[in-house]
Amino acid sequence: MKKAVFITGFNNWGKTTIINHVNLFNRSWYAWGQLQSIPGVNAHFVVENHSNDDYLGRLWLDRLKQRIWHVNNRPRNSAIDWDLFTALCPSIELTNNFIDLLNDPFFDDYEKHIFLIKYKWEHHAELIIKNILPLLPQIPNTFHYVIDHDALIIDPDDRTIAKTVEIKRILQTIFP
Repeated sequence: MKKAVFITGFNNWGKTTIINHVNLFNRSWYAWGQLQSIPGVNAHFVVENHSNDDYLGRLWLDRLKQRIWHVNNRPRNSAIDWDLFTALCPSIELTNNFIDLLNDPFFDDYEKHIFLIKYKWEHHAELIIKNILPLLPQIPNTFHYVIDHDALIIDPDDRTIAKTVEIKRILQTIFP
């Protein structure tokens, strides 16, 4: 079963910064049809660093499908197993409900790994984890991880480093 990794937080939470960080992919642009890897993590990924708060609802799903189509149609990718890595907003708006999006048939063959980024990049907001956790059982094949090792760190750059190091450590257990 393929795995999908979701870096999860609200708008301007720092999701894209985390995905692009030097401790993870170390890039800010992801070419269509190319697979990416994280040093020390035994996986190749189709990466979309935009979330469903950038491309609302079904547009986000369409973008993921397009990325995957481009990977599947490159001959050099045919022998490589790959997984999905993207950002996710835990919105429950009518046309942008993350539960509905992750229950789309598109994700039926995926194990879903949701990384809940507890603190916004500048620490002025906090994801209310207790409100999200009761919703997750509605999504089959879901595992979650609370990313909060940056709780006592003051410098924003150091907080991002702490988050990405924590995420990478967990990814190494998911992809041994």
